[in-house]
Amino acid sequence: MLSTLRCLPPIGVALLALLFACLARAENLVIPGSGNPEHVLGQLAKAFNERQSQHRVIVPPSTGTAGAVRDVGEGISSLGRVGRSLKDDEARQGFVHVPLGRDPVVIVGGAQVGVRKLTSAQLLDIYGGKIRNWSELGGRTAPIRALGRENSDASRQALGRSIKPFKDLVFDPAVKVVHLDPQLIELLDRYPTSLGFLNRSALGAAQSKLVHLALDGVDPTPENVEQGRYPAWVELGLIHKPNGLTPAGRAFLDFLRSPDGLGLLRQHGILPASGAR
Repeated sequence: MLSTLRCLPPIGVALLALLFACLARAENLVIPGSGNPEHVLGQLAKAFNERQSQHRVIVPPSTGTAGAVRDVGEGISSLGRVGRSLKDDEARQGFVHVPLGRDPVVIVGGAQVGVRKLTSAQLLDIYGGKIRNWSELGGRTAPIRALGRENSDASRQALGRSIKPFKDLVFDPAVKVVHLDPQLIELLDRYPTSLGFLNRSALGAAQSKLVHLALDGVDPTPENVEQGRYPAWVELGLIHKPNGLTPAGRAFLDFLRSPDGLGLLRQHGILPASGAR
């Protein structure tokens, strides 16, 4: 190797040194954490990776917001994804929170659901076991296969803030509670008369044409979230330690704040954070 370098002209040595320096700064940035922003961040990572070749962003399957806090806190990852506000004990660890935007929580039906709107009272009756068939809501005769989430889920908590009785509602035994977004989407795809709730951008991973239901006459759009008409939403974001961002992390955050990045957020139904516009 040394003899090869001696044979190169000075400009060749300089170019080779520059190449090695660039390769040394190249990075695979893995962003673990919440399932809420998993799909949209996967799409943003794909766009970022296609626009430059130095760094590669990877969005692995969900480990929850707690997984992001753990991995970033322990220095395993420099950047993590969160789908809720940090708890007090998490915030005390000194994370920098980078908000991405508000994502409406959508009441969503399978492809054969003919109903296009629900009231809060009807939603409570479905998950409480009082309404079990779509015909009771003006739809075709078909069972409502209700899918729920655990109490700690960000989308369930968002519905509980906007529909107070939903917060402490005991789900009917027939409601199937799932723990991961991909599992919920798989069941919505598999059962065309099912009903569930999830942040809007995550539904981009669905294979079938799912139905978004208006809640109390209001559609789950970013515009209605911005105007305060649709109160059920989750705040998507990223966390990192102070001075803990790597060059790839800084480059990816710059992309998220760029017109291309903000456009992709809006394209997936997210109202970008005000500071990012």
